Amino acid sequence: MASLRAVLLLVIAAVLLAWVTAVSDRPCPEHCECQQGTLIVNCSRLSLTSVPPGLPANVQQLILENNDIAKVSRSDFQGLKSLQFLDLSSNQLSSHGIPEGAFDDLPSLRTLDLSGNRKFVDIPASLPSQLTTLYFIENSLTHVRKDAFTNLTDLIYLDISYNGVESIAPGAFQNLSNLAVFYCDFNKLKDNGVPPSVFKPAGKLSILGLRFNQLTRVPGDLPPGLEHLDLVGNKIVELPSRVFSNLTELQTLEIWQQPSLTTIADDAFDGLGKLQILDATSTGLNKVTNRTFTGLVGAWEVYMSLNKIPAIPAGAFHDMKNLSSLWLDANLITTLSPEVLDTRILPRLSEVFLWGNPWTCDCHLRWLKEHIDNNTAPTIDSPHLNVCNAPPKLKGRAFDTLSPKDFVCG
Repeated sequence: MASLRAVLLLVIAAVLLAWVTAVSDRPCPEHCECQQGTLIVNCSRLSLTSVPPGLPANVQQLILENNDIAKVSRSDFQGLKSLQFLDLSSNQLSSHGIPEGAFDDLPSLRTLDLSGNRKFVDIPASLPSQLTTLYFIENSLTHVRKDAFTNLTDLIYLDISYNGVESIAPGAFQNLSNLAVFYCDFNKLKDNGVPPSVFKPAGKLSILGLRFNQLTRVPGDLPPGLEHLDLVGNKIVELPSRVFSNLTELQTLEIWQQPSLTTIADDAFDGLGKLQILDATSTGLNKVTNRTFTGLVGAWEVYMSLNKIPAIPAGAFHDMKNLSSLWLDANLITTLSPEVLDTRILPRLSEVFLWGNPWTCDCHLRWLKEHIDNNTAPTIDSPHLNVCNAPPKLKGRAFDTLSPKDFVCG
């Protein structure tokens, strides 16, 4: 009896081996391109209306982008146990085109790209729970439902940029405890579309992109583990005092291209001791005090170009002991105290950008001309672009055409 069982097992094993070998030996599908044998199968831009049959069982990356596929089924992917990456972007898919169980035969699938399918008005409910990366860019999503990601508990990377997202329901991120990266750029989010603490359950979130939405304030109660926050191109008016105080791990803060941002309150950056890069280029900021940048003790690079800053007080940057690069170009600054750039206080400051300001070239600015001529640290970038706006006799003259004795008062 034992020997009969052994014979049967050998027969079954032989049949299975023959089947696997036959499937693995399938050639590259007609008109598709294959790489690394058949580990990567590229069937893009072939005007396909369905997933091509006869896909090799060992395929790990399947690219079906830019076709006319409107529906997929479990049978389309049967036997593709090794498939890890599936690109279905720029097709004709909709939520109805992905029935329940469509991806059930893909146990290794981790990355799914459903971008550019304009018929998607919602996140499909039948996505595989083991996904770690989901691209859902440039579709027609307008509202993120509470249960949109309920099943996607392993998700690490999520991008829903370039949709028409107006709101995110409370609880939408409740099950996304592993989410580390979330991009929701170029959408239509307003303040009331981002409920307080909506991102808080995503406790591992380190990168949050909300670029070019319609926010007028910084969302409240963001996850304390954030390392990179992008609020570029919104309509934020003010950064209140201590608005980022819980983001003690933040390393990069981008708030540029925001003409509506006229006010940064004293101590607004308090708590951001690990911040390395602050980019506030092209805002409407019109005032800097000695406490505007308080708390930025770890900052390396500060970009304040293309603002409306009329003056810099002597101690404005003295909290930034690690500051190496400072951009103050294209503001409304007329004069500058040498204490602002004092390397005894800012020992790592190596380059400063000052061109494009309406300088008053009098005795109060003579030190800057001497500083440039003597090649003293920090380096003043492109000094020939520093041009006098006053007094009248020097208006339009570049610094490199003048000598220190030209900088006089009275």
